[in-house]
Amino acid sequence: MADTVAITGTQAAEAVADLLDRVVHRGAVVTGDVLISLAGIDLVRLDLRLLLLGIEE
Repeated sequence: MADTVAITGTQAAEAVADLLDRVVHRGAVVTGDVLISLAGIDLVRLDLRLLLLGIEE
């Protein structure tokens, strides 16, 4: 039998905040492509690049 652990909304929010803090501290690059086509004809193509990093003052 597997043990399950219930996570409250506050704990989940803290976990997400901690994860984002680690990602921004180390830096991350997120890339993606969006292609909109109609009847096999490409109409719009978007190449997306997002750089996340923290800046210390």
